Amino acid sequence: MKKITTLLSLLLIVQFSQAQVNDELKNWIQQSFGYFPKLKELDKTAEIGEIRIDVAHSNYLPNINGTASYNYVNPVSEKTFGAAPNEALLQFQPYNNYNFNVGLNQVIWDFGKTQAQIEKAKTELLITKQNTEVAKLQLATQVTSIYYSMIYLQKSIELQDTVIGFYNQNKKIIEGKIKQGDGLQVDLSNIENNISQEKNRKLEYQRQLERQAALLAYTTGLNTQPTSKDLNFSISLTNPSTTQNNPELLVADQKIASAQSDQKLALQNRLPTLNFQAGAGYKNGFQPDIEKIRFNYLAGVTLSVPIFQGHRIQKNITLTRKTVELNELSKKNLESSLQKDLESVNADLIAYHEQIINSQTQIDAAREALRLTQVRYTRGVSTYLDLIFSSTNLQRGLLNQWQYEYQQCLAIAELARLEGRKFWEE
Repeated sequence: MKKITTLLSLLLIVQFSQAQVNDELKNWIQQSFGYFPKLKELDKTAEIGEIRIDVAHSNYLPNINGTASYNYVNPVSEKTFGAAPNEALLQFQPYNNYNFNVGLNQVIWDFGKTQAQIEKAKTELLITKQNTEVAKLQLATQVTSIYYSMIYLQKSIELQDTVIGFYNQNKKIIEGKIKQGDGLQVDLSNIENNISQEKNRKLEYQRQLERQAALLAYTTGLNTQPTSKDLNFSISLTNPSTTQNNPELLVADQKIASAQSDQKLALQNRLPTLNFQAGAGYKNGFQPDIEKIRFNYLAGVTLSVPIFQGHRIQKNITLTRKTVELNELSKKNLESSLQKDLESVNADLIAYHEQIINSQTQIDAAREALRLTQVRYTRGVSTYLDLIFSSTNLQRGLLNQWQYEYQQCLAIAELARLEGRKFWEE
């Protein structure tokens, strides 16, 4: 890995040290952030997460409830006291019972349960925000891929137009030679066949370009095409490459923190809770005049101690501990996967850089060979097959170079994603 990184630095760091992403691509990416439905969904999820934090905080506040009730009871408990004729009937409850009161319940001490709920809600919010960053990086990489794919296809279509024009030009030469008796009809048939093949190849490029345009509309809502013709994804590369700022890793860290908050809450469920209760209101049923509605109040504290809940608390503690261990293993697996991808991308960048250099040498040689062959064919020295061979070599060389440049753009975008870099802000 160190050798690959060092070689990559030598080949690419100087080339892109002062480079910046072109404004057109930046605008496409920013447009996608405001348009793509998935990001809107994640933003809404973040809003819900903020509300959950407020809900968890509300456990520190008292619960105040108002109650109004009426009950008709018959028969009621009653007792006769004394002896006739002075006996008296004592009624313990009225037939019509009225009760109007306001009650308050305030947690005085819950041994950190509420704080654990707040911490969990905060970590879940951070997970959502990091998931948004993951989605933005993925979307930016996809838009970058679309952008350079469209440039590559546009250049390929233009090349096909040039090749078709070249064949049409030579078709006229062949037709002239046939009229003069110096050419063969088979050469004319062959070049017409080649023109048809190149037209079909152009149609294929156009089909792929239309598919990319549809994908662009899906991700950004734009109905346009790149104005740039440059297959060069210009961002400043770092040395050495690292994935420590990758948002997927940050999500993994937050998932571990969230599981730890669950574990902390599960442990604290074994502890008691101390509550304060108070209430005041009006009701009837008080002796000696049980029909009269009178003001009353109460105040007190309650200590609730969990003793046995069918092993649910212990099982939940075990579950949360296993969840923490699972998330830690998931993070290690993610680190290994990202490191593997990083090494692969670095190896690709080295290869593409060398292939671009080599292809330029081939293009220069093929262009000169085509020029000489065309001159020789016009003078009758070379054959039509020589001309087609030279033209095909140049076409293949140009397409290969553009393909390498396009693949290099995608590899750099993938490298930026693995590093967690917001290249559209640079």
